[in-house]
Amino acid sequence: MQAAVAKTNDFPNKSLTYIVPFPPGGPTDVAGRVLADALGKQLKQTIIVENKSGASGSIGINQMIRSKPDGYTIAALGAPSLTAPFILLQPPYDLRHDVKSIGIAYVTPLVIVVNPKINPDIVDLKSLAQAVQSRKAGMNYTTAGIGSTAHLAMELIRKDLKLDMTHIPFRGSAPGVTAVLAGDVALMYSDLVAVLAQIKAGNLRPIAVNTDERLEELPDTPTLKEQNMQAAKAVSWAGLLAPKDTPDSTVKILSDALKVVLNDPAVKTRLKAVGAYPNYTDSKTMQQTIDQDSTIWAGVIKENNLRQQN
Repeated sequence: MQAAVAKTNDFPNKSLTYIVPFPPGGPTDVAGRVLADALGKQLKQTIIVENKSGASGSIGINQMIRSKPDGYTIAALGAPSLTAPFILLQPPYDLRHDVKSIGIAYVTPLVIVVNPKINPDIVDLKSLAQAVQSRKAGMNYTTAGIGSTAHLAMELIRKDLKLDMTHIPFRGSAPGVTAVLAGDVALMYSDLVAVLAQIKAGNLRPIAVNTDERLEELPDTPTLKEQNMQAAKAVSWAGLLAPKDTPDSTVKILSDALKVVLNDPAVKTRLKAVGAYPNYTDSKTMQQTIDQDSTIWAGVIKENNLRQQN
């Protein structure tokens, strides 16, 4: 017992692995690397970021779940991983029992974007609806993946506006952005993190954001509320997870470190620059949020028949 206590108190005494369950370049990866760098400095250890994408983020989450519960392997939780148990035919895990929450790190606004060169007439939801209705084959759209907050919210928008649109999922935001830039997909509903650079470069046009007020970064982009769209407002957030048997004392060290770095003005600036807004909550509050959001999104998925069919 003495040795176990001493080892826990010595945490961390070696490098940590930070699993990002999505491809490089996506929002969870971009913001995650900012966090990993800051957490490494706070904990005085190297944090190695590993991208393990696939199956709505469940491959990376499952790798973390199976790892040794000593705090040296943690994973980022994003919306697709949260909803995967309700989307996939075979639920890959149960976030209410198979993990231990460390804390929520940030929220990120969602924004609907189009390629202005290919769709010059789509500037808001009204013109989007007109464009969809004018095309006999309807219109395709993409998101970070099946079960992402953007996917579920866009399905609500599509339903409310009676739009003939088909979801084309990719393995993360980065390939989705590439598809819109190439003209392979007409529209994307995305975390701001994934598209902000392309918006600033003029390569993507934002036509709606999901926030209560217009974003400082996108002052000319109307909110969903301004466009009379109430039902589809949703919050996209990300947090950190550890294996379920990780000692509470170790989780607290990680959570306290997360709180410190998220209060650092320099880290705040770096995160906001990529579209992620620091929003720390402790382990208990994150777990409560997981439970609440799971109930909400499971209902949306069931009601709209979004579960995988085969």
